[in-house]
Amino acid sequence: MPPASCASPRPRAQSTSAIADFNIYPVMLAKYKMVTETKHESWLWLIGWVESMPDEIWASWKAFVLPLLRACVEAGLDKPFRAGQSMTDIILSTAEQHGLERYDPPPPRVTLRTDKARQQWYIAWSHRNLYFSEPDRRTDITSENAFPILKSYLEDLWRDTKPNESLPVSLGPDG
Repeated sequence: MPPASCASPRPRAQSTSAIADFNIYPVMLAKYKMVTETKHESWLWLIGWVESMPDEIWASWKAFVLPLLRACVEAGLDKPFRAGQSMTDIILSTAEQHGLERYDPPPPRVTLRTDKARQQWYIAWSHRNLYFSEPDRRTDITSENAFPILKSYLEDLWRDTKPNESLPVSLGPDG
């Protein structure tokens, strides 16, 4: 995979479906542009979005996700990685712009997700949204081991998408 796959999006082929041609993405981008322009801003927006979820339904999900997101920001992972979401999946990438599905080919991403049937959280590596495809690999996690496992996946993501760049300090042993 060339690192250029994360540099700038290329338009996808035009669809003949009227539904597929209706693209809400520019409207969403315009609404959130100020908060997703930089990688750091994407993390701040995501944390705010998670915090805004109603506790009546999302309390246990928020209790798992928020400490992990905050730990990532405290460790400096908000500088080299972009954070986003798809439904309740938390998606991290090295992409310069928001909206991984706009890239062709889709760049790799790391996803934090819960398997509701198994009542198990996991971190996954994939090139597509996990609502529509299986991950290339996945590791079950707990709140105790989530951060170091996430860091190892992000290290792999960095090496895959930025092979000519040094590993960010935030991914080192002191990060």
